[in-house]
Amino acid sequence: MHKPRFTRDQLITSSFATRHFGQIRVHAQKEPLVIMDNGRLDTVILGYAQYEQLVGRLLELEQIHEAGVLEERIERLQKSPDVAIPWRQVRRSDPNE
Repeated sequence: MHKPRFTRDQLITSSFATRHFGQIRVHAQKEPLVIMDNGRLDTVILGYAQYEQLVGRLLELEQIHEAGVLEERIERLQKSPDVAIPWRQVRRSDPNE
């Protein structure tokens, strides 16, 4: 997996963030900012619209992945119906019963 890259303008110190939070909030609407603590990447600040896009894309990718898993299982059952487990058997194996 590739790590995100940030420009020098996107990196701010935690002390700067403490003193200039209002300015940071405005800037974060345009592009994500990274707060550095003792020289290491610590916290990312981004505008709500960007956050909403990230979460929406993540949910979309999860749905695509789940659909792929289901398609794979259906194909496997169509090729080998004998591997299927009857629903009644699955229900009986419920530890809560």
